[in-house]
Amino acid sequence: MRRTRPLAALLALALAALPAGAAALEPRFDHRDTHGVFAEVLLAYDTVARSGEPTASAWRPGLHAGWGFDVTGEGDDLLFGAALALHWPDDPERTQVLVALDVRYRGYFGTEELKTFFDVGVWAPVYERLALGPLVGIGAAWDFGRGGGVYASAAFATAFGEARVASLVLSAGAQLRFDLP
Repeated sequence: MRRTRPLAALLALALAALPAGAAALEPRFDHRDTHGVFAEVLLAYDTVARSGEPTASAWRPGLHAGWGFDVTGEGDDLLFGAALALHWPDDPERTQVLVALDVRYRGYFGTEELKTFFDVGVWAPVYERLALGPLVGIGAAWDFGRGGGVYASAAFATAFGEARVASLVLSAGAQLRFDLP
């Protein structure tokens, strides 16, 4: 009897030291080692100023889509995107932003389902006038799982080139992600 107590205690310690099974792991909602497509609807207010011309301002509903991937291994995204205006007005002055490209770094705060993020990047209206400049934004995301989620954001971008352009953008979208090989 005396020999079985130390053996039972040793066995209990050994069992307690074993790692928990997969059922005990919490689900992950971060974006580590993933890549995937995103698409969003947007509403932008653009102001375009050209040398010697009056400043033009207009609302721009549009679509923004692209591809993102985790470059740091920490779950933040590098996003490459293109935005297209949903209406092409008669614009003989060529003051509207109809097509824009962007590259942005999206840093997330948190690994739970609901998280916040910031965007920092470069924005380039390419049609009607070519310009290039910085973009900053903030937002909130809700992930269904590692495979995707939805988000809403607000951003400000300004660009300089054939015209000076400032844009305030509100958007809502979804992202689907896949594990990197």
